[in-house]
Amino acid sequence: MNALTASEMRTADMRTIEDVGIPPIVLMETAGRAVADLARDFLADLEGDPIRVAVVAGPGNNGADALVAARYLMQLGYEPDIYMAAKGSDCNELCRSQLEMMQGLGASVSFLREQSPEFFRSGLRAASLIVDGLLGTGSSGALDEPYRTWVNEINIASRDVVAVDIPTGIDPSTGMVPGPAVTATATVTMAAPKVGMLLYPAASYVGELWVAHIGIPPSILADVGGRYHVMTKQQFFFWLPRRSRQADKRSAGEVVVIGGSSQYVGAPLLTASGAMHAGAGYVTITCPPSAAPAIANHALEQIVAPWPETDDVGAVVDALLDRTRHAGAVAIGPGLGREPQTQEIVRRFISHSSRPLVVDADALFALAGHNASVTGKKAVLTPHDGEFARLLGEKADTAIANRMKAADDFAAALDVTLLLKGPRSIVATKEASYVNITGNELLATAGSGDVLSGIIAAVLAAGCSPRQSAAIGAFWHGVAADYLAAEHKSSILAGDIATNLQTALHWLDEREEEDDGYLTRLA
Repeated sequence: MNALTASEMRTADMRTIEDVGIPPIVLMETAGRAVADLARDFLADLEGDPIRVAVVAGPGNNGADALVAARYLMQLGYEPDIYMAAKGSDCNELCRSQLEMMQGLGASVSFLREQSPEFFRSGLRAASLIVDGLLGTGSSGALDEPYRTWVNEINIASRDVVAVDIPTGIDPSTGMVPGPAVTATATVTMAAPKVGMLLYPAASYVGELWVAHIGIPPSILADVGGRYHVMTKQQFFFWLPRRSRQADKRSAGEVVVIGGSSQYVGAPLLTASGAMHAGAGYVTITCPPSAAPAIANHALEQIVAPWPETDDVGAVVDALLDRTRHAGAVAIGPGLGREPQTQEIVRRFISHSSRPLVVDADALFALAGHNASVTGKKAVLTPHDGEFARLLGEKADTAIANRMKAADDFAAALDVTLLLKGPRSIVATKEASYVNITGNELLATAGSGDVLSGIIAAVLAAGCSPRQSAAIGAFWHGVAADYLAAEHKSSILAGDIATNLQTALHWLDEREEEDDGYLTRLA
């Protein structure tokens, strides 16, 4: 599914109106109805007469959508109380016409700048639900007064909130939240998710994320928004590799894990386990000689092959290149440690290897300051934020300012696939980027990233591209955690992720989609 920036959304709107000929009032009518339909779901089980809904509307198109929602809610028998951020004369034409309709229908309309804070506060608390239509994707930066106060009042009212398009106060393109923002229970976003609302910290303000299909043609969304995507269940199953009936253990996917040390035995084993449970048919762990006995004691299905016991870095690298010459994918880094000689082995191997690579953990440490050695390779780099900052070096501040842009720029500069791990992981390539929306806090456990590297390596070895492999791996890894959460697990071990990968696939496949072709629940 395409995800759009604010400017891309404006372009999609304009092209739909000017090129296709769909009037803006038609798009607005559909948008407002979608908001009302979702609001009705929150109100359906409430008792009382009347059931009041506080509709807080700004002076632009976002406010107009909220007013359309208020009209539909009124027709459904609810009592909307409308709180306008501006008088009709200060609203745009579409918003003004919707306001006049509501006044003609006898709806309760108040103008916030003419009322006391206590009046607004009491109105919000008298409502069963709040509709936030203050500001949409055209806004950016920290809110000014009185919007800051109005947003704070919405939040302290402690009511369910349905946000129109985006919660007021978040940046729809970057995911930053520069000041107060509405904390929504659910958000109905129009036509396509906005990139920023998928990313933290903004994602924590969005609540349930619903996409309303308001009439903008998919071809226009794809054309104006070809850069950013959300990995969906349908895309995942379409890309997920399947074994041929004629497969043998090597054609199913041969993975070599280069990892482990005398101090870190578990990491390469977890990577190998992730690879095997994700479908790899043959997995070898190659490691320093000092680590081989301990690793071998725990390996059942995997081959353990130590590299030569020598101080000659070149000899070790040659042995690793020979060991991996037939591998479908090589996962390098888990548990290797940071000894200078080991780091030099990693750098030389990456520089000379022609095999598809998954570069993680201590191999990322070795790469820092030597990023050019991976340029143009069929490689997936899997840093978390701290490792990414080290790779960026002096440019680390840009990752803090805009995580998505930093990932895009890094992947484009090196022509590799970057999987920037964390809540809402980002898969960035030169051509396109994906935001992963599966997963939960259960993934915050030691070794979770090692399992992820194994999953990616298995998919890569099965013939998928680095971009597909990273997107599939992140999605599947998250689905396993979502499955375990559904099983009421409050904490897990990394090994639980690997051993539940196949069960999680069946769980995902059997889950009913909340999609009626008009409103789709995304997260």
